[in-house]
Amino acid sequence: MFKMQMFFPVLILLLSACAPTSQAAPTPTLPPPATEAPTQARTVDEPPALPAAPGDGCPAATMDTKLMVSAENGICLLYPAEFAWDGATLIVLNPTGMAGDAPGDAWLLTSISEAKGQTAAQIADAQIAEMGAGPEIVRTELTIGGKPAVLVDGMPAQDSARYLYVVNNDRLYRFEFMPWYPENGATPLEKLYQTLVDTLHFLP
Repeated sequence: MFKMQMFFPVLILLLSACAPTSQAAPTPTLPPPATEAPTQARTVDEPPALPAAPGDGCPAATMDTKLMVSAENGICLLYPAEFAWDGATLIVLNPTGMAGDAPGDAWLLTSISEAKGQTAAQIADAQIAEMGAGPEIVRTELTIGGKPAVLVDGMPAQDSARYLYVVNNDRLYRFEFMPWYPENGATPLEKLYQTLVDTLHFLP
């Protein structure tokens, strides 16, 4: 009887040892969270930068003007973009490319000489006297590039011309605008004159 009582507990232990054990279900491995692709900053097309002004106080060119710098003659200025500069002393509209009295439709010729201690007014008055002063000659004083200047209209000539006299560092600058037939500021030559008056700068 005692052997039978011991047999059943041993049998229960053996059966429980052989029974399959339930394993915990594996935890699924989740993929790492998707990261957003780095966004690129949008670029905005900017208008082209205007040419920077050179040193020595020269004005900067604009969309409608070009810059003339003549270190040899000691000046810089702007002129309307429809004109062309020959690299020396002539700014011309629609240049013909031919030698002669009419290099184009309209032009500005710059003459430079020694002032010999005279002012722009003295030189202009002397040239007016040589031409024979008359009622058609109009003389106007103004300031250009920080220097006293004299504007002369109506000088006797084959074609009407406007002359502008200014002295800097004992150098006489005579600007000759031809042919001068003004129309209340509407002609290309009038625009060239006004642009020069507004932007002329003398180099050190």
